[in-house]
Amino acid sequence: MDTTFIQKIDGVADTPFISSIFKLDDSYRWLKLSLSFNKKGWYSIFVWDPNNTLRIQSLYMSDEKVITISNKNEETSFSCVAGDVPIGEWRVEILTPSFKNASEFSISIEYGDEDLISDTNDYSDTVNWTYAITCGGFELDNYKAQRVHNDKKAWYKGDFHTHTTESDGKMSVQKNLDQAKVMGLDFFVATDHNILPTKWLNSDVLVIPGIEVTSSKGHFNALGLTKWVDWRPTCKDGGMETEAGMNRIIEEAKEAGAVISMNHPMLKPWEWQLQDTRFKDLDVIEIWNDPTYKDNPQATEEILEIWNKLWNDGHTIYGIGGSDSHLLPSESYEEGGAPSLIGDPATYVYAENLSAAKLLQAVCEGKVYVSRGPVLDFTILANGKEAVLGDRLGYSGDGESHIEYRINYKNVQPGASIHWILNGEVSASDSLVGTGSISRDFSWEKNGWSWLRFEIRSANGILLAFGNPIFEGEKETSFDRWGDVVAFETK
Repeated sequence: MDTTFIQKIDGVADTPFISSIFKLDDSYRWLKLSLSFNKKGWYSIFVWDPNNTLRIQSLYMSDEKVITISNKNEETSFSCVAGDVPIGEWRVEILTPSFKNASEFSISIEYGDEDLISDTNDYSDTVNWTYAITCGGFELDNYKAQRVHNDKKAWYKGDFHTHTTESDGKMSVQKNLDQAKVMGLDFFVATDHNILPTKWLNSDVLVIPGIEVTSSKGHFNALGLTKWVDWRPTCKDGGMETEAGMNRIIEEAKEAGAVISMNHPMLKPWEWQLQDTRFKDLDVIEIWNDPTYKDNPQATEEILEIWNKLWNDGHTIYGIGGSDSHLLPSESYEEGGAPSLIGDPATYVYAENLSAAKLLQAVCEGKVYVSRGPVLDFTILANGKEAVLGDRLGYSGDGESHIEYRINYKNVQPGASIHWILNGEVSASDSLVGTGSISRDFSWEKNGWSWLRFEIRSANGILLAFGNPIFEGEKETSFDRWGDVVAFETK
C-alpha cells in the first residue's frame, strides 16, 4: 500500500540567508513542497538533494505556493529538476534581500510513491530540458540548440526579455506562449528572475532558455544558458551583489555558452551600478526596454547616447530590445496607457535558420534591428559587395569606401522619418510614408574608423525602430569599464 509522509519546517526569515535540513529515510518517487510566508517579499527558495544537485529553484512573493519534483517529467513543476528522490539529507535554503521586517514561514514537505493527481498541474505537454543532473547545480543537457524550426534564411521576430509566474510575471507559461503567438513571434527567450527554466511547453514558437540575473546593483540576461551558474550572494565573492562576484558570474555564463545582455542599464532604480563591468565581457546591450513603462523612453535615449560613445571609442557592442513583459495583455502601467506586451518592442534577427544556435550567433554578429511597428528589409552594398547589419566591411587600401544603403519598409506611421547616424551624429534624415523604400549613399575614408546606423522616429520624435551599425576599420579603445563612461553618484 502506498503511503504519503509529511515533514514540516517552521521558522522566521530574519536574516538574509536561512538553511534547514530534512532527512528522507528511504528513496521515493516524488517530493512536494508547500510554502507559506506571513509577509509579502522576494524570497528565493532552493532545495538541494543529497548529491548536492539543485532540484528546486523558486521565487516566492505573496501567495502560497506548491512545488513538486518527481521521477516523471509531467509531474514535475517548471524550474525544477525531475528525477528520483533519493535517501539522505536534503537542504532547503531561503534568500531574502531585506530582513528589516521578519517574516514567519512554514514549509510542508510531502513525499511518497503513489500516483499524483494529473489534473492538478498543467505539465503534461512539456519538453524536459534537463537530462543529466550534476553535483553542484544542474545542466540542460537535453536542450537541443541546433534543432531547426524553420530552415529558411530570414528575418525572425522575437523577444529577448520575458517573465512568467515562475518569477514576478502575471502570465503563466501557457499564457506567455499564447500571447507570443498573438504577437506573431517566431521565438522568445525565457528570462525569469534568477531562475533557469528546466523545461517548457511544446510549441511552434521557438523558446530559448535563459535567466535574468537580478541583483540590487543591476540586471543582466544570460541568453541560451544551459548550465546553472551560482549567483547567490552567499558565495565567497559575494555573488551578484559585488563587483568581483558579478564579473565571475558573467564569465561563467559565457563559458557555458550564454550570450550576455546588460539589461535596461539606465532605468532607475534598476540601472547598472557596477563600475568594474568590462565591455569585453558584454555581447549586447538591451538598448530598448518596455516602452510602455513611464521612465523607459528617457532611459532609452540615455543609453542610445552611451551606445554612440561606445562605438565612437571602437567598441563593437551590438544592441537588442526586450519587452521585459510582466503584465497581462489587458493591463497597462498607467491608466489609459498602452498595454505592456511580450514582443513590444520586437527584436528581428537575420539568421541562417530558426534555431537557438543560429539566432544567438546572428545576435553576436549584430544582424539585428528592433521595432515597435515598422517591418524592414535591407539591401546594403559596400564598394559593390553585399553587406548586412552588423558587418565589418573590411576593405583595404586608400581612398573612400562607398556605401549604398536601401531599406524597404512597411507599417510606418504617417509623419515618421529615418535618421542616418554616422559616427554618432545625424548626417541626414528622410521622410517615410506607410509602405515604400528609401535609399541613401554614404562614403568614408577606408583607413579610418567609421560606422553607420539608423533610427526611425515618429513626427514628435518618439523612437519607432533602430538598427545595428555597419562599420569599417580598427580603433584602439580608450576605456574598458562601465564606470569609464557612466557618471556615478557618490553615496
